Amino acid sequence: MRAISKSIVIGLSLLATAGCSSFLGGDLVRDGEPVGQVVLVNDSGIDINVVTISRCNAMSHGLNVLNGGDRIPSGTSRSWRVNAGCWDIGAGRTGTCTSTGCGWNEGYIRVQVPAEGSKTARFTSSRPS
Repeated sequence: MRAISKSIVIGLSLLATAGCSSFLGGDLVRDGEPVGQVVLVNDSGIDINVVTISRCNAMSHGLNVLNGGDRIPSGTSRSWRVNAGCWDIGAGRTGTCTSTGCGWNEGYIRVQVPAEGSKTARFTSSRPS
């Protein structure tokens, strides 16, 4: 009976974590699939300190792909290798303050990345384009 209970717990644990990749935005590159590149250009006038990249059908935008404390200064760009296909890109800056208060400055865009090619997304003001 104990072996059956242990098997059930393991099975339920595997089932519960099976969707984590999709919930976290999915892997950027999966083995055996065509690869391209997404380039994020920051023309916003502010530093970007949060970027999320997720497959278009993922359950969430995923986690920040920038390392802790990393940023993309205005006037520069950053690129990531991703599988060819549809991707949602979110970019922004936390703790942006103006005369009316502080908030989150963000924008999202959907891009189609070609195999062996590149797709550029621009972050201008508070919105990628």
